[in-house]
Amino acid sequence: MASNEIDDIFGDLNEDLDTAAELVAFVSDGQTHDVALAVSRQLGFAAEVRDGQCQDAMSYLGDNPAPKYLLVDIGNDELSAATSLFSLITALPENTKLISVGSINDIGFYREMIEIGVSEYVLKPLTEKALLTAVNNADKSNVVYISQEDDVIPSENNKTIVLGVRGGVGASTVAVNLAWLLAEELKIKTALLDMDIEFGTIALTLDIEPTQGLREALENPERLDSLFISSTTAKLSENLAIMATEENLTEDLSFTQDGIAILMEALSREHQQLIVDTPKSAVKLRKDILSEAGTVILVTEYNLPCLRDTIRAQSLIKTINQECRVLVVANKTGSTQSAIPSSEFAKALGVSVDIEIPEDIKLSIKAANNGKPSVALDPKAKLSKAFIKLAKLVAPADNTQSKKATWRKLIGLS
Repeated sequence: MASNEIDDIFGDLNEDLDTAAELVAFVSDGQTHDVALAVSRQLGFAAEVRDGQCQDAMSYLGDNPAPKYLLVDIGNDELSAATSLFSLITALPENTKLISVGSINDIGFYREMIEIGVSEYVLKPLTEKALLTAVNNADKSNVVYISQEDDVIPSENNKTIVLGVRGGVGASTVAVNLAWLLAEELKIKTALLDMDIEFGTIALTLDIEPTQGLREALENPERLDSLFISSTTAKLSENLAIMATEENLTEDLSFTQDGIAILMEALSREHQQLIVDTPKSAVKLRKDILSEAGTVILVTEYNLPCLRDTIRAQSLIKTINQECRVLVVANKTGSTQSAIPSSEFAKALGVSVDIEIPEDIKLSIKAANNGKPSVALDPKAKLSKAFIKLAKLVAPADNTQSKKATWRKLIGLS
């Protein structure tokens, strides 16, 4: 491919026609070149695809109008890529979406790209599906919701981790009911992820078939995009997607923290709220999940072993993720046989219990038999009212605003 070669995908662009390219790409290999052209054709864009990287893009912008989409190949040099992209972004108008492609497979680098203003970063080798998804996501990026008074609602970490301090305290039940309320009552687009991929109970509780692809997503996170997530989640309703599997117990699983982080990041980008049911075992896995959390819900009971383990869990969370919010939920309360009174439990814990969920054996059995959350079967039960309080604590900030407020979208704000 010759340097500074321009591809006319429609065959009718020339110097006499004042047609500005909607997509301009600077690439360093034939596959990326061909994919950029193919996607431009599918989207109906006038396009220019040239040899080059960031420096060439800067030179181009000095002599030409900025396109709607700028695709830049950054190669595999992490340090120079970040510096060059930052300089390029400062030269771009607000309405230009920058998509970068490269060979650096690292979640930390990906986050750095997003923070400095890149709309999407896609791993090579580039595919048509990946680039189409990137263009789609770029159109959704940099959207800020503001009220009539122009009070900006800041974005927050929307990953909520549900962790039982001991086995049997009902963490999975909390995760299921919480996710259902967020999706169905508060109308928040929610994903529920069961990270116990061998013994998880989410799919069984909701009477759905275990989904395929969770293991693939963890072992090969470079495959993650909107289409992959859509094909590997079970849609329980318009607002609630479930990702849960049952892996063979005889096979070894091999994935890294990056796999977990990329999966959770991908799900959280596609949904307003991500709820993760965390396994009680697998210490390494649990630590990796907690490090990504914006909120951790510690599910406990009023007894001595749970008190000890709640204290230990709090200490673990502070060590792994100091910035996350911790909510303590006491489950199965109201029994006269509680080993420790609630006041003494809170005093020993050093913090107050945020939510108490009363025990309702009959409703819980009915829910298990029907494959539905308890809150869906009896919304007026005391148990359901407690879950509603928890859902409102977890819900994103903009969902707690008055419904009378007028909201509008502003595109291109950072």
